[in-house]
Amino acid sequence: RAAATCHVSVIGDSFVEAPEVPIHHKLQVRLEELAAARLPRLDVTTSAFGVSGTGQVQQLPFYDQYARRLHPKLLVLVFVDNDFSNNTLVRDRPVRGSLNLQREGRKCRLPRGSLPLASWAARAGREAIAHSWFAVWLYYRINDFIGEEGMRRQWRIGRRASRFEDDLQYTRLALEQFQQRADRDGAALAILATYMLKTRRTPMFERLSEMAATLDIPVIDQADYILRQGAGLSDARWLHDYHWNPAGHQWAAEALLEYIEQRPEVCDGRPPRARFPGSTTR
Repeated sequence: RAAATCHVSVIGDSFVEAPEVPIHHKLQVRLEELAAARLPRLDVTTSAFGVSGTGQVQQLPFYDQYARRLHPKLLVLVFVDNDFSNNTLVRDRPVRGSLNLQREGRKCRLPRGSLPLASWAARAGREAIAHSWFAVWLYYRINDFIGEEGMRRQWRIGRRASRFEDDLQYTRLALEQFQQRADRDGAALAILATYMLKTRRTPMFERLSEMAATLDIPVIDQADYILRQGAGLSDARWLHDYHWNPAGHQWAAEALLEYIEQRPEVCDGRPPRARFPGSTTR
């Protein structure tokens, strides 16, 4: 590609890998075709890198080893609801994107000291019972008051709450790392929040938006775009599969194109980082 083109690199998980649709329906292809028709002066080109089951932590090598070589003007992270938990799995499994590096005798590692410690609740509980007679005594005293089932329920609730706090810390870490890379390489960074973040009865979209705002990363809200087209969020997915159908890919591409239209400076070099005032972002 010519160096003067506005190259957009999209990074994500199975939503970007997208084996459910033919290549010509995929987000990056639709974005390039739409931009050629509506914004020909920007000469938009695209690339996409996605592997199922990864979060932003595991996706860092996708940028380091592949997308960076294309010198994108805009780097887009496709964010789905399970990315929070997938980011935490770096504690338990290797970074999947580092497999090619390992073949060369090198490993992709996060900076030393950058991984957050587990929360107090995660370090307590069963670990304490295994090493402390006082914890054993306390466990049974509490159990006398609320019953065995109540004890198990409180443990599960505490464990989930503790895990989600870890999820948030690892996710923030990954976003910080992507932002540092984008700043270093003169690229604009944005997050495409998939419709799924607003189909759960949880504040996932709000948590992501708040986190991104503190890092000055714009969030493009696909759900908001779909609703403004007069469609329902379920229209973006398959009947028995939450992945994007062709319409979901189309709406993702259109939402991204709308962002570029209202912020064309992303194609002229790195713009000042600031929250985007348009209705599709928070």
